[in-house]
Amino acid sequence: MRDPKRIPRILTLLFKIWEQQPDLRFNQLVQNLQALYSQQNNNFGKRNFYEKDGEITYQNYYIDLFYLEDDQWEQFLRNYWSGIEEKLQEREKQITPEVIDEIVLLFIEAGMNETEVTDFLKESIRLFLKKESKWLTIDALIIAIKTLSLTERKELVEKIKRI
Repeated sequence: MRDPKRIPRILTLLFKIWEQQPDLRFNQLVQNLQALYSQQNNNFGKRNFYEKDGEITYQNYYIDLFYLEDDQWEQFLRNYWSGIEEKLQEREKQITPEVIDEIVLLFIEAGMNETEVTDFLKESIRLFLKKESKWLTIDALIIAIKTLSLTERKELVEKIKRI
């Protein structure tokens, strides 16, 4: 009998990976991961076939991981998640107290009262930067905030306070 404890381990890994790619539908996520597994493992599970469209016949393929053992899939997911964690840690290192202070000054410039600057606000800014740095570098985020109108900066700080 297979180890039933593997189920929550594998699903937890899929959950954590999916959280980092929330715009993907579940089957897109699974298909992308399966294709990557196949590529990294000598095209394991790659099945070629031919399709005919009128007079034209062309080759296509699909990935079939039916025979892949769960422990191998779990190890692949662990390695994939480790890569994501490394990137997250690297991005987080870029969110220094100086970066947060620079953003606080931009918000003060937009009319935020200095008495509103609390550790909670700074932590909220850090969380905002961590989340948004998936799409833009920290430097690009700072530039984007600088280019906002004062009104838009006020709206942004209110949004950040609700994080």
